[in-house]
Amino acid sequence: MTPCVIYKRTSSLTNSGDDKDSSQRQEQLCFDYCYNHDLQVAATFYDEGVSGKISFLKRKGFKQMYLYCLENDVSTIVFESISRLSRDSFELESGYRRLKVDGFTLISVTDGGFEDNRISKLNRQILSAIAEYQREEIVFNLSVSRERKKTQNKERNYVTLKGEGKCEGRKSKKELQPELVRLVKKLRKRNWKTKRRRSLRKISQHLFELGYVNERGNPYSAQSISDMVKQ
Repeated sequence: MTPCVIYKRTSSLTNSGDDKDSSQRQEQLCFDYCYNHDLQVAATFYDEGVSGKISFLKRKGFKQMYLYCLENDVSTIVFESISRLSRDSFELESGYRRLKVDGFTLISVTDGGFEDNRISKLNRQILSAIAEYQREEIVFNLSVSRERKKTQNKERNYVTLKGEGKCEGRKSKKELQPELVRLVKKLRKRNWKTKRRRSLRKISQHLFELGYVNERGNPYSAQSISDMVKQ
């Protein structure tokens, strides 16, 4: 059997982890291909959270794989699709030519093998152009989704300190514990008789007595109380 290595890549860290299947799917497809084509997998390499626009010759995982192949006399690289290798037509073609000179054979499980002729070159360029378009489409869709989320959250009064609809970052106390924020604001209101307000520290102590504590089990700081008042 011919020895080979498997290369995987995901562009977003949100596509990585135990609750996501991008890495597992790529690996399973590659292993199935290798099993059916008499290829023996010697090692698997993974670039996690790396954009397809970055040259694969500059990626940490790919460079580790490249050195491994040179040291262990492995010349076949298997990956799920051309988009895992690159989403840029120029980078794909220049990288392919560099690896070809070094004696490597590149195999895309879903797009077929790489050959050094005009038809294969045209196919690579078409597939790469499609991959690049898909990337731009994903970026556009994410941008539209973020703007929609910002609009929805602004209508729900989930806003940033600048008054814009919140979309990213950690959830505020108003989102996680709306009843706590309502209580804090009520406690902070000016007394109609004395015209005075409770201090932030007194509010914190009152909340502590009611059982409201921060993530470490301690009373809320004055700054945390102030932030809740502004939400």
